[in-house]
Amino acid sequence: MTMNYPLRLKLRTARALSLLVLVVMPIGYLGGAMWDDTAVFGWPLFTLLRLIGLFAAVFLFLDSRNQRINAPDTMLDERERSERDSAYRASHYGIVGTMFVVLFYTIPAKALGWWFPDRDSAIDLLSAFAIASLALPGIITAWRERSIED
Repeated sequence: MTMNYPLRLKLRTARALSLLVLVVMPIGYLGGAMWDDTAVFGWPLFTLLRLIGLFAAVFLFLDSRNQRINAPDTMLDERERSERDSAYRASHYGIVGTMFVVLFYTIPAKALGWWFPDRDSAIDLLSAFAIASLALPGIITAWRERSIED
């Protein structure tokens, strides 16, 4: 059975976009939250980084790998289901691990008066975390996939 996907990215392109989602987007959101007072330099730069990361995430959402990861069991063979399940497990570990890192930061941050995001920045950071989390299984699959040249 063949499935029609909205977008078929080359492996190299999917991996490059995944780096934008996992590196550039957090820098844009976290940097924008931490240095939002530096509007002359920071605001345009962090906004641009956010947009680049968000567009990369959209392309990854539309990619055939992410579509396959989210396909129902009946549309996947045994190998594809195994790959999907493994990617979801790895995503779970990454998401929970990131949440614990944030938790371990918040405990001393409150007591020691370290930086804490304001409400709007916290909402933005949660949104970025959610977007990256949704893309993570497809990103993991792209990095685990063997290149044809291998």
